[in-house]
Amino acid sequence: MLRSTYAVIHLPALLKNVRLARRRLKRETKFMAVIKANAYGHGITEVGRYLEQSGIVDMLAVAIPEEGVHLREHGVKLPILILGVTDPEHVPAVVGNELTSAVFTAKQVRAFEHWAKSAGKPAHVHVKLDTGMHRIGITDNAMLDELLDAFDECPNVHMDGVFTHFAKSESDPEFTMLQAQRFDAFVARIHARGYHPIVHAANSAATLDYPELQYDMVRFGIALYGCHPDARRTEGSGLTPVMSLITHISNLKTIPAGEGVSYGLRFVASRPTRVATLPIGYGDGYKRCLTGKADVLIGGVRCPQIGTICMDQMMVDVSEVPNAAIGDEAVLIGRQENERITADEIANRADTISYEILLSIGNRVPRIYEK
Repeated sequence: MLRSTYAVIHLPALLKNVRLARRRLKRETKFMAVIKANAYGHGITEVGRYLEQSGIVDMLAVAIPEEGVHLREHGVKLPILILGVTDPEHVPAVVGNELTSAVFTAKQVRAFEHWAKSAGKPAHVHVKLDTGMHRIGITDNAMLDELLDAFDECPNVHMDGVFTHFAKSESDPEFTMLQAQRFDAFVARIHARGYHPIVHAANSAATLDYPELQYDMVRFGIALYGCHPDARRTEGSGLTPVMSLITHISNLKTIPAGEGVSYGLRFVASRPTRVATLPIGYGDGYKRCLTGKADVLIGGVRCPQIGTICMDQMMVDVSEVPNAAIGDEAVLIGRQENERITADEIANRADTISYEILLSIGNRVPRIYEK
């Protein structure tokens, strides 16, 4: 590292969160860890390897074929499900790397059959059912029957699983149960045709809140990283945050009342103010819209961010930390002494969700992995 800004990834916290979820599940229920989008900003290679070595999860999930191929190239051997759409030109890479793809059209099944025969190895897929999310998936019985007909004609394509995705499981039990009813009807139709794949529907919220909807496997996403899908419920959920975002003071100065700070002079000091500069900005993923809204922990004290957040630097008011010195640690996400700033808090102040905050931390912020 050539500057003192980094994210610490507390890998054992992943296992704590998995164990917390597993306590709500039957012993035989399988566990899928969702590590798409660079493991929600935590590092897909390191997180994937760590989870595989732990032996605590049964399957991994990614969003796109490239993520699955990347994991295979880095030695990860666990089954990997691609949750999104696999384009026809990418089917050879999926089959060749023994990845499992979501499918929901007969055309997709036939494409996998073609390349499976060519490769001399079976293709593994999970059927995606749309029960109310209306993103991708089968929406009616006619589509499902056409798909099942294609499976009958494509012996080299193995239907390993069938799944759906809940749209409001963190906040709407009634709609969640309606989706489950629709899902059950689809699954019954699949069973009637002689197929008995692994069934899964529960995302993070459903895993934590609806044990009756665990089916054969659950998919743990944002909660794996210590955030509840409903930000209001993270505190007290028992989940352990995995990422801390840390930098160090690079400069200190005291400005008199009436002086402004940063671009546009949006902050003007009303009193003599001690200003600390931190080497992190929106170029690192700390959002510019947080200007004047966020706190940073220095010396165990919440220090308000002041002035427009720059691309590479930002300023905070450390007037309440008289001993603050250049080189002192500043925590943007995480714990320092008795104070803590969570990704949910930052998300609330940026008018977004914890997912986006974690994902926004850019590649030029090194990850340090604590095992």
